[in-house]
Amino acid sequence: MSRTVPVMFGDAMFWAYDVALGVLFVEAARVGAEAPADLQPSWWPELEQDLRTHALAGSSCAVLLDGFGEDRRQVLLNCVVEAARRIEARGGVHRAEVATWPELEESARGFLRGAEHIDAAPLVELAEALVDLAAGTLPPAPAERHWYYGTPAGRIVQGG
Repeated sequence: MSRTVPVMFGDAMFWAYDVALGVLFVEAARVGAEAPADLQPSWWPELEQDLRTHALAGSSCAVLLDGFGEDRRQVLLNCVVEAARRIEARGGVHRAEVATWPELEESARGFLRGAEHIDAAPLVELAEALVDLAAGTLPPAPAERHWYYGTPAGRIVQGG
């Protein structure tokens, strides 16, 4: 079973560990949902659903940032950055916390693939990579290889 999710924008891409991306996207959906209703764009419910769908789909669904209009992409990235900040402030994510997430329903038990704790640092690095990818400032990976973000060890090189 694959654990990687391709994240693409234009001609650039990287791989993300599906568990890390799922955790980040669940938290990002919560960030956006907590905004006052009068400050949420009319399309927020669709973006919120996209985040939750990607979180649950794991490696079955690529993240295509080109598929989001500029406004949606900016809201997505703002929510992801705030989600990473929140996760960092609480020291990562523990299995006991994930078990209480209603968004995951029956998937909560195996969502972290046996991990007791997901450190914050790889999630913060993944959020920064999403922002850099969308801005066109993601550093290139070594020749014929790709970056792989969100792993317990942080960014690694994949392929070749």
